[in-house]
Amino acid sequence: MKAKTIISLVFVLIIVIFSLQNSEITDVNFLFWKISVSRILIILGSFSFGVLVGLLVSIKRKTTKETTE
Repeated sequence: MKAKTIISLVFVLIIVIFSLQNSEITDVNFLFWKISVSRILIILGSFSFGVLVGLLVSIKRKTTKETTE
């Protein structure tokens, strides 16, 4: 396996362990809404959103490089 893949898997494992250890219910306030959500969902949702944004940025860079070449 490549080093980048191994580091990614270790990072994901750390996030999952951290999420499972913080499973209490938490109030979330956003603008006019207040909801009670498990911290697991907040942590994993934030992580997933970050991964998605990172993928979209890297795809944008790849397509920009290909069109300029």
